[in-house]
Amino acid sequence: MLISTEAIALSSIKYSETSLIVKCFTLSDGVKSYLIKGIRSQKKKSFNVGLFQPLTILEIDANHRNIGRLESIRSAKIIFPYKSIPFDIIKNTIVLFLSEILSKSIQEEEKNENLYNFIKTSLIWLDSNYNYSNFHIHFLVKFLIYLGISPDESDIHLDYFDMLNGRFCNYSKNENYITGSVINHFKEFLGTNFDELGLTIDSSVQRKELLEFLMKYMQIHLEDFRRPQSLNIMYDLFKRK
Repeated sequence: MLISTEAIALSSIKYSETSLIVKCFTLSDGVKSYLIKGIRSQKKKSFNVGLFQPLTILEIDANHRNIGRLESIRSAKIIFPYKSIPFDIIKNTIVLFLSEILSKSIQEEEKNENLYNFIKTSLIWLDSNYNYSNFHIHFLVKFLIYLGISPDESDIHLDYFDMLNGRFCNYSKNENYITGSVINHFKEFLGTNFDELGLTIDSSVQRKELLEFLMKYMQIHLEDFRRPQSLNIMYDLFKRK
């Protein structure tokens, strides 16, 4: 079936000498993977590899057979050209990191308009704003809601966090119970929005502690989730900022 839909590019891998396999999160059908033949060949004029850079917002015409195989794309165009992300090395690294997170954690081949719109509006916000040092943390904390693993906040005033059960408590049983400044910062992010970035942490050390906590939490709750390779690159860049 020929489908016209918005799509956000998540990842791409080389296939054969001239082709790509591109993974996208589509508005119409959730996660889809496409084989684009000849896109890396100079003879291919209808597509450009740049269309499928991480988290590019596209409009595509695609054949969806929905039988668990690679689909095909007839045409693609960028519908929101980024003005700052491609030219800001830190924003670009944040986008690479988030594309890895999304690619590793979203698996469903079904429509999820709320999640799609969250990702899209978040990327547009990042491209349009300059105070973005904690953007990726805000994104991850909000993303937990769409994954169905956001913590129970009914006892948020308590000092410990049970990572296994996703709830706050007042005791510690094992290494899955966390307390201290990382949990205090986590509580802050649970109650703030992108436009309140300045109200939260401004230390690269504290930011790293919270990100590692979130990675461990996601590994506990998401099957086959792995820590993104781009995280260390981002740490290095934030140290220099």
